[in-house]
Amino acid sequence: WAVYLPLVLAGFDPRLVLGLLAFNLHYQFFLHTEMVGPLGPLEWVLNTPCHHRVHHACNSRYLDRNYGGVLIVFDRLFGTFAALSPEEPLRYGLVHPVGSRNPIAVAFSEWRRLFADLLAARSFKAALRAAFGRPA
Repeated sequence: WAVYLPLVLAGFDPRLVLGLLAFNLHYQFFLHTEMVGPLGPLEWVLNTPCHHRVHHACNSRYLDRNYGGVLIVFDRLFGTFAALSPEEPLRYGLVHPVGSRNPIAVAFSEWRRLFADLLAARSFKAALRAAFGRPA
């Protein structure tokens, strides 16, 4: 709502905003299938199921990659794009298993790890690296 309400307040028709939100939700559903293979030239511009599978992998070469919701162009521009490699099959899951089935513990486990890393940092630069750097 924090993104969509300002659009309506800026004068966009609420039906247009809701229609685009509905389209985006359907597109996100499409991205999470394994039944769709490569989509040819669309792979250069759009985030496709192949790209999004990489986003969910826990292999070290695929961590922090393919953030685009609809477009993959910005990942390509800013160096966060990774193509699926036939040499390294995808492994799904968490890098550090949580060890709990409690949804609250699962949702906040990475925040706990981040704050622990920030408290353990020996300098401001190390804290910035822990907060904004690549996973160790």
